[in-house]
Amino acid sequence: IMSQELHKWSHMTKKEVPEWVNTMQNVGISIGRIAHAKHHMAPYDGNYCIVSGVCNEVLDNSGFFRWMEHRVYDINGVEANSWKLDPELKAKTLRGEYR
Repeated sequence: IMSQELHKWSHMTKKEVPEWVNTMQNVGISIGRIAHAKHHMAPYDGNYCIVSGVCNEVLDNSGFFRWMEHRVYDINGVEANSWKLDPELKAKTLRGEYR
């Protein structure tokens, strides 16, 4: 539940949250607004970590999120938003090319 609160706060302005939340974001304990906003910008292909964002670079560069998108697609047929914008990314992911 707390992870969802941290995520929610990353969508709110500094004035809308308690000062201690702003402090947590400023020192990197929880994900800040700017770092999290990258997840909501085209091509929507990374920055999925919503607690602190500390793992985003490693997971993005390792291909982990591409692999997870592939698994989700295999299970329920739902395509990642990034695939809708980049058919080549979809093709690469479905070939198992995750980086």
